[in-house]
Amino acid sequence: MDKNTSRFVAVTLTDAEWHALRAVTPDPVGWIKTQIQRLLDESGVAPVPASPASDDKESPEEWGVLTSPGL
Repeated sequence: MDKNTSRFVAVTLTDAEWHALRAVTPDPVGWIKTQIQRLLDESGVAPVPASPASDDKESPEEWGVLTSPGL
């Protein structure tokens, strides 16, 4: 997989949760992107562009797994 490939994040919400989220933020995707950028900025971690030599296939360990606290 090319390291410059976009990643996809899926979140399962009930219909009621979706409507409540839309009531407080009309652009939930933009809000999530802003939260991710804020977290990266506050942590000091910056995205590092992939070098041409690193375009080899990634192993599953490099994919990263995100879990929500309490899961």
